[in-house]
Amino acid sequence: MSWKKNLAIFGLAAATGVFAADKYEAEDATFGTGVSKVTSATASGGAYLKMESGNIDFNVNVPSAGNYSIAIHYAGTYGEKINNLNIDGVKVAEISFSEGKSFTDEVIVTSLKAGANKITIAKNWGWIDVDYISVEPFSVGEFNLCNGPVTANATDGAKKIYSFLASNFQKKTISGFMTGNMDSFSTDKDFTQHEDMQAVYTRSGKYPALVGIDLMNSTGGNAESSWFVSYNDKVLSIARSAWKKGAIPAFTWHWRPGEETEFYVKGANDKYTDFDFTNAFMTGSTTWDTLSTEYKALVSDIDKVSEHFLALQKEGVAAIFRPLHESGGSWFWWSTHTGKQFAALYQLVYERMVFKNGVNNLIWVFNPQNASRTGWNPGEGYYDVLGIDIYNNKDNHSSNSSAFFDLMGKFSTNKMLALSENGPIPDVDNMAADNAMWSWWMPWYQSWNGGFADSTSNTVWQKNMASDKIITLDEMPGWDNYTIAAAGSQSCPVSKANAKYDGDKEKAAGALKNYKMAVTVDELEENAGANLEFQKVPDLTGATSVSLEIENTGDDGVWIGLAFVRNGMKDSIWTWEMSNSTGCWLEGGQSKTCEFDITEYTDKDEVSHPMDLNNLFSVTIMISTPGYAGTVIFDNLIADNGKVISNFNKAADLFTASAETKAKVKKVELVDENGNSTSAIKTVAKSLGNSKISVAGNSILLSAAKAGMVSVDVFGMNGKRVATLYRGMLSAGTHAFDMSELSKGQYIIRVKGVGFSATQPIRR
Repeated sequence: MSWKKNLAIFGLAAATGVFAADKYEAEDATFGTGVSKVTSATASGGAYLKMESGNIDFNVNVPSAGNYSIAIHYAGTYGEKINNLNIDGVKVAEISFSEGKSFTDEVIVTSLKAGANKITIAKNWGWIDVDYISVEPFSVGEFNLCNGPVTANATDGAKKIYSFLASNFQKKTISGFMTGNMDSFSTDKDFTQHEDMQAVYTRSGKYPALVGIDLMNSTGGNAESSWFVSYNDKVLSIARSAWKKGAIPAFTWHWRPGEETEFYVKGANDKYTDFDFTNAFMTGSTTWDTLSTEYKALVSDIDKVSEHFLALQKEGVAAIFRPLHESGGSWFWWSTHTGKQFAALYQLVYERMVFKNGVNNLIWVFNPQNASRTGWNPGEGYYDVLGIDIYNNKDNHSSNSSAFFDLMGKFSTNKMLALSENGPIPDVDNMAADNAMWSWWMPWYQSWNGGFADSTSNTVWQKNMASDKIITLDEMPGWDNYTIAAAGSQSCPVSKANAKYDGDKEKAAGALKNYKMAVTVDELEENAGANLEFQKVPDLTGATSVSLEIENTGDDGVWIGLAFVRNGMKDSIWTWEMSNSTGCWLEGGQSKTCEFDITEYTDKDEVSHPMDLNNLFSVTIMISTPGYAGTVIFDNLIADNGKVISNFNKAADLFTASAETKAKVKKVELVDENGNSTSAIKTVAKSLGNSKISVAGNSILLSAAKAGMVSVDVFGMNGKRVATLYRGMLSAGTHAFDMSELSKGQYIIRVKGVGFSATQPIRR
């Protein structure tokens, strides 16, 4: 999205009405080790900075203090990269930079002081190319909050919480704190006696009005053991005690699924789970297979959690609930696949709890990793509050306004915004000055060596907890005394049943045998990956994306891309139509479902065109990471309209290595669910009946099975013919066609002869 469009969504209005955006070229910025200048005719100013491991400092002057929109014009490489934005040496935001070869804009809003400011793009992951930044004044838009919770039959308690949150939003912030260790706590104690509540009290002289608690021990393989049962009982007792004292219980759920004992995925923690919730879907869909083992495990856990909330509901207790948190991050099992699959899971949790089990005492929170995760949105009818987790460095008490306005602009102005987890508390004066008053903030626990109360100094604790803009426990009205007031003015839709349920009878009967495609490659080289193609592409008209399940069994990370070749048999226009999606990056040992947009492709002149979904010749999977060697496993290449390109369940479903990359592809084979090889190994050489085409150096090699007319044509990525290497009679045997006069770049070779016809993307 253009940064100007983003600003229009935010409601940009320059303070003076005439202030133009100031542009700062990256090559004029200050940079050191790890950053290099690259001359480029396509870059603004004729150059850009390749930022690998260093920082880039821009000296920016603005006429007055206030909020400013900063558009970073960048290009990304090899997967999404997260880097930091610092203002005068203080981190104010983490920014997600999507992968993409073409320069685009990422916009962030932050406060600047009048006069000189040092804006730093600081390495977190590094590895982006920066062309320039633009700086422009930003004015805060208006919220139009929903006038009630999304749960149609919400209890009076839930309505009271919603009304209290909405009535105070943008005026006051509710103080909160998370609890961790329960060993020294007992169910007969008041919640304020918990050691984490005491940690806040000893520093500030007041108790927070919101208390965080976790259902992490309510499910999983150890849920019935005595320590886990005791922990969960204490969590529920804190919720009851907090409600009675007029506080707000706020539940998080680190979900241990089924018999699993962990919630992190491999690579995120030494102890991890490999639970794959997408096995609970019917193949190629987000329809729940109610007969699957995974589905049964999911709903069993949801039902267990529902029982806890129903017990509280019977006692008149209401709470905030934040399930499946930090969605789109790469560390929890519920975020290992696509946003659509996550959204279906969130909807399942909500619908099972509300519509089937009758849980109506909750205010629901959707908590994406960051504002760029718009594709993970389960729908506004499924949550009341939009939350985000931010951990600044110790004593960094910025308002986090960048994240506030990013959420506001990319999601909805109908929802309240909360800092659902944080380290240091945002200073109330900073929030007020930046017009970023979060609904609540909640530092993580002090216990279990968390130490997050210590990330804020006692002086700042005391100042903020004493502020009339921060709500503490002693200022809560008491739920028995609270009268529901008109809060938001927007009449928003309430939730409706949307999830799809079915049973895969063939799977239950054992009629289907599920295989996958395993591709093993030798060490890949710079600009020379491995392409695998398939020439049985159905008409995909009506589809907007395709998904592909991928497992990287290698030790190193790998990038996977997707492209189609338009069928030019009739009109001689063959086009390489590469998905505009940024591809998919998988760390070593990682598995996930990758999603590729197939609405448009961009030609070499950076012009966008709709994909020819009704006239496709082949589809290509690209494995492209220099130095990568290992095996990548693929399953279920399926469009979002249900059209199946390949399920990889039989030899005919396998892709073939393209001619120019076959030397790097050791084998393509079917493997079972455990990765064991079958006998269905596919030849990696490009075969055209008894004739073969390959690439060797600057030559196209054609081994013709018999004599006849042959044409060898070269097309650019825009579909235009750029050369004809040969047209005429050829004898049987091997022939070479010289490409040395072609400039360096990527092309499509089309060979048509007696009894065969084929295309082959090449790079020279």
